[in-house]
Amino acid sequence: MRQKISLWAIAVALICGTSVFTSCSSDIDDNPVDNNRLAEELVGKWLFVETDGEEVLTEEASVTTFFMEGSMLKAYFSISLKDYGLWVFKQPVAVSIDGTDVTLTMQADDMTVEEKMTGITISGDELRYTSLHTTIMRDGQVIASWGPNQVRCTKVYNDYAPIMIGHWEGTFISDEPGALPETLCEDYYADGTSKEYVLVDGQWVVDETEYTEYFVDGNLLFTRWKYDGSEEERENCIIESFVGNTMILRQIVEEDGKRVTYTTTTKRSDLQL
Repeated sequence: MRQKISLWAIAVALICGTSVFTSCSSDIDDNPVDNNRLAEELVGKWLFVETDGEEVLTEEASVTTFFMEGSMLKAYFSISLKDYGLWVFKQPVAVSIDGTDVTLTMQADDMTVEEKMTGITISGDELRYTSLHTTIMRDGQVIASWGPNQVRCTKVYNDYAPIMIGHWEGTFISDEPGALPETLCEDYYADGTSKEYVLVDGQWVVDETEYTEYFVDGNLLFTRWKYDGSEEERENCIIESFVGNTMILRQIVEEDGKRVTYTTTTKRSDLQL
């Protein structure tokens, strides 16, 4: 499932996804959240799925979790942004509420990301809002700014982090006509590292890399790896389901100017190579 992701996808992740959880719609004003219960309504884990009416590429996906600490609304954020060197797992986010507007500020190393949200509506498991602006700063200097954007997120109830640990074998296939399934074999460890294997003369052999790391937040799997002397690679996958010992993942990427969906079916066993 090591598919190359275009730099365009990473750029859009910033233009749309770094808005701390991006998504979209045109009917944001239908059910505005009352300010008295805004904090309580936001509590939960939200997956960024759509911006300005278009489903995001998986590489643009991010997860934001709101929670109450006493009477204060707080949050943390997970995202992987290769171009900016961000590998952010449950990074604390400062939350400021002014009337019905919400400002989110994340500090990670020398980077600061700020987003201002308005027109928030929450209906069931769907969050919609207008992202008035998003600003990225490095060492206090603005390096990117955009908005407004329309955003949509969906609430996530499962946290699949514990189930990732173990040995997995399976297949992945794209939705391209004539595509054939390819096999995979991977081990995921509790310390956030993993190993990938390749078939050599019918035997699984470890695929040597300089490093291979992963983390899971909710139903989003983030991975990054690097071969000796090569450029770092990254990818995200949505964990669609986990039943028994079988996990199904989905990945939407852009290849040659069009969107391609990869579906992975993999089964966990107690074996580790």
